[in-house]
Amino acid sequence: MADPNSGLFSLSCLLVTTLALLHYPTSSVAQTLFVFGDGYYDAGNKQFLSGNRVDANSPPYGISVGEATGRWSDGRIVPDYLAGFMGIPRIPPILRSSGDFTHGASFAIAGATVLGSALETMTLSQQVKKFSQNKNKWTDKALSEAIYLTYIGSDDYLNYAKNNPNPSHDQKQAFVDQVITSIEAAIKAVHEAGGRKFAFQNLPPLGCLPMVKQETGNNKDCVKLPSEMAALHNNNLSKLIEKLALDLESFQFSFYDFFSSIQNRVLEPHTYIFGTGTAACCGTGPLKGTGCAANNVCVNPNGYVFFDGKYLTQKANFQVADLMWNANPQVIEPNNLRELLVFPLDIPFIYNVKSLDQVGKDGSFVIK
Repeated sequence: MADPNSGLFSLSCLLVTTLALLHYPTSSVAQTLFVFGDGYYDAGNKQFLSGNRVDANSPPYGISVGEATGRWSDGRIVPDYLAGFMGIPRIPPILRSSGDFTHGASFAIAGATVLGSALETMTLSQQVKKFSQNKNKWTDKALSEAIYLTYIGSDDYLNYAKNNPNPSHDQKQAFVDQVITSIEAAIKAVHEAGGRKFAFQNLPPLGCLPMVKQETGNNKDCVKLPSEMAALHNNNLSKLIEKLALDLESFQFSFYDFFSSIQNRVLEPHTYIFGTGTAACCGTGPLKGTGCAANNVCVNPNGYVFFDGKYLTQKANFQVADLMWNANPQVIEPNNLRELLVFPLDIPFIYNVKSLDQVGKDGSFVIK
């Protein structure tokens, strides 16, 4: 049998998948998108739970689209672009009572975590509960054909690294196991409610965020512990997804390597048409890592990977969404979202997710 990590195996998977799609033509194309996650995906939910001023509701957030919309960027975010690629309107936040939820809803909210119960936000389990409470808004057919997009966990590991600066390997692994167990329960709950097509964006090297580097006084190199935690998480998440594909009926997925995408843009920004992947466009301090405001924003956000100390620019979000939609299995496996969208639910789903190493000898984080 071919080695699952070999190029021959990947080529075989691609060939079988292509033949399957040709043999089972389908006119069923998902017109529904559900979004779960944190500030990377928040389309405006934060303003409805916060008793304080929400930065994303005011300039300079939204400056590239002419208005602040509650999104943590200078413009559009990844789910906005994916909805456009699907040919549907941008997905509204579930907490906006006047929203048109015909094509889905966004449950993502800034500050969201997998574990814990932070104020003025929703944990992943609370987001899934909110989805279950509202699922009657959509037909069973829409629920089964929809894409369920998830990105979450950054704040869990950032908080852990801040509170536990020198954990042992067993302590790190134990915390990651807690996070993954909670994610598993959430995925199973969505599957039980009718979800079948899942899209996962793994975590970036968190120690490369301008906010993290500036807070630790490490303005040059990425901080090791947060990135190591993200790498451990990504490895365990990929294993979980493969297990669920075996255990759950008609479970299909795409797994996007966001970690490598951000690492590459931090290390070689010019290759991806950015001026810098180190400092943010908006903020104070040597890396503009905190305090984004109208009086300290850059002139051209398109030159930056990061808009503020934590979140991406519209341009970077577009690149991420384009990779999720169109890229080959070196970036998103086993199928990109364009392929997942039309993959029939009644044929075997072929998958193979590469594993994420922890730390290389030089302190970098690499995919194998």
